[in-house]
Amino acid sequence: MFDPYGIGMTFLLDLYKRNAMANRAYLYSATNDFSKLRDLSESRHPIPLIYRIILGADTKLSNSRIWDFEHPIAIQGDFAKGLNRLYEFYSYLETQAGFNSSEIAEYKKQTKEFFEKQSDRVLDLFFLEGGEVFDLIADIDPIEKQNESLYEEIVSISKDITEILAKKPESIYGFKDAYWLRELKEDPKILEPYWTHVTYFSFNKSGQASQ
Repeated sequence: MFDPYGIGMTFLLDLYKRNAMANRAYLYSATNDFSKLRDLSESRHPIPLIYRIILGADTKLSNSRIWDFEHPIAIQGDFAKGLNRLYEFYSYLETQAGFNSSEIAEYKKQTKEFFEKQSDRVLDLFFLEGGEVFDLIADIDPIEKQNESLYEEIVSISKDITEILAKKPESIYGFKDAYWLRELKEDPKILEPYWTHVTYFSFNKSGQASQ
């Protein structure tokens, strides 16, 4: 969802959605030294496939900027490479049977328009805070271990997409039996982006998260 006219009814809808959410993952952009972060998106469990794709370039474990935690419970990836990867994947999917090409084109358009109109959010890194989502089962699976698993998943998806974009198979589903492709086949709309002006933990006014 993207409001090309600025803050209006879309903002009120965003606010309602944020208040209705719990245990969210938060996506930001950041400079390499984390002196500047900007809000991009947020989502309930599970962590969206689009986040897992966009973080797939030069992926690294990172320390949280929201919670004081001794282990890395966040993930970062190169902004320009990750965004370009998403655009390339969208373009490939527009050629694929089983996908609504006009919907995929609209997802790409929404994303491009968001970053063109919100140019201050085009920084060095994508930065994911997944601690709230991990906390749902922290009593049986430590938060840092869940973050490591997500990191490995992002790296694996990135390798798959690199291969797909290099070979451009006639059918994406016949190319490889990967769990995330099964997920995508069940519901192609999971690639719909949700870009927002303000997340619940907002970094827009400073380098510190505020509610």
